[in-house]
Amino acid sequence: MDTAFLNCFGSRVVALTGGGTGGHIYPNLALLPELNRRGMDVAYIGGEGDTPEKRLASAEGLNYYGVPTVKLVRSMSPSAIKNNLKIPILLCRAVNKAEDVLKHISPDAVFSKGGFASVPTVLAAKRLGIPVVAHESDLTLGVANKIAAHAGATMLKANPHAKFDGTFVGMPLRNSLFGINRDDAKRRLGIRTSLPTLLVLGGSSGAKFINDEVLKAIDLLTERYFVVHVLGKSGQRVERSNYKCFDYADRIGDFYAAADVVLSRAGATAVFEISALKKRAVFVPLPKGISRGDQIFNAELAEEYGATTLCQDANFFVNLIPSIENALQNQPMCAIASNANGKIADAICDSIRRGEKCKNKKR
Repeated sequence: MDTAFLNCFGSRVVALTGGGTGGHIYPNLALLPELNRRGMDVAYIGGEGDTPEKRLASAEGLNYYGVPTVKLVRSMSPSAIKNNLKIPILLCRAVNKAEDVLKHISPDAVFSKGGFASVPTVLAAKRLGIPVVAHESDLTLGVANKIAAHAGATMLKANPHAKFDGTFVGMPLRNSLFGINRDDAKRRLGIRTSLPTLLVLGGSSGAKFINDEVLKAIDLLTERYFVVHVLGKSGQRVERSNYKCFDYADRIGDFYAAADVVLSRAGATAVFEISALKKRAVFVPLPKGISRGDQIFNAELAEEYGATTLCQDANFFVNLIPSIENALQNQPMCAIASNANGKIADAICDSIRRGEKCKNKKR
């Protein structure tokens, strides 16, 4: 993309939106170096209050703007029904607040990573005629991105097999994950052994099953591997030789660099990060019913690129070590996509250029 047209009109502003979980936030923030390189100023719009997106965006030095959020609860419980009946009124108020924020920021484009926190901003942008580019990580569109697509957003796909209209670009990934020396990473994590390093990513709320099963098998695992276990603040603690646990992976790049094999849920971000880093991996997708089922498709995609899949079922304990051994004997994963950050920045630039043409025609 030739960005000369951007320079002709002066500095451009892009508003990032999306939140609730790291899968909506980290890909947004991964775009910052590429957007800044193209001379764009960036602001972040997410939920009100002390949200994860506010903490992470503020840590990157971005101006952050909070708007009310409205979340659909997928249940027929009385509390869920009561919540969902309030959505139309609450969403109207949220869109009005997002419109005020957009008028203040005056962005040339909005980039949405989805999640319920993005919906008010996407709808307000449509109302104001601001171009929206939306990125979907999974095989099928989530509710927020269904709304974005219906509102006329330019849709981008992470999954090459995605079942909706859009351009395949892959997943935006943080530059900080790459170029880390393995020996330095092991030293920082306190790993001093010749055993293979097994990284268990069990820090999310959906990974309790993995945490519990790993701890049941911990004596067997630590005979074969040095286990680095990211289990979240609420996880059970045990002490073993060849085992270290962490509440959170503050420098996730170190954890990946040190690992010989990774055991993880099959969230889209994890699948793309691990494939891009060309690690060996065992993915345990959330079963359908616990989630909307897209982790199953993510795991199938990961298998195409060299990963091993382990089902969450009654045989999990028995199959755990054989699955890890299978992954270690296989070749590392191949990267699913390349230069997603640049391709997404190109799409944002294109949306700004199209927006300029539309404005000029109306004059």
